[in-house]
Amino acid sequence: MNDKQKAQRYSAIMGEYVRLEKMLRDVPQISLDEQMKQVDATHKVLYTPENLKLVNQYKIKMGELHREANKQQLIR
Repeated sequence: MNDKQKAQRYSAIMGEYVRLEKMLRDVPQISLDEQMKQVDATHKVLYTPENLKLVNQYKIKMGELHREANKQQLIR
């Protein structure tokens, strides 16, 4: 893969990463009232179980993209 192709691939990876960041920010959190009702202050739950699953999926994919982007930069 030449430098131009590497740059294009890196750009595509980062574009996908940014898209996932936006999707992550758009996942609704539980209301502040519900958060305040939680007894265990050391383990706050910010998402419903369904949304937490979605958040975790996004974070896993973002981690994969991050590792791939780093790999693209290191291979010359």
